[in-house]
Amino acid sequence: MSGNSPKGRLLRDPQAAELLGVRPQTLMNARCTGSGAYAELPYYRMGRAIRYAEEDIAQFLHRHRIQRSGR
Repeated sequence: MSGNSPKGRLLRDPQAAELLGVRPQTLMNARCTGSGAYAELPYYRMGRAIRYAEEDIAQFLHRHRIQRSGR
């Protein structure tokens, strides 16, 4: 099996958008324009169906985490 196989569930736009706290249209716009923060989020295309791996969303959120030091 390839190293690019998804682990965990594959999510549709509404499910992925809910995890990210954005509208599904935001994800579609990012895919179509290739710009914005969500444009770097990997996805799978199977025919006309778009799916996001739950693991990829978790990694995306982790990469964009900002941890401020306490005072």
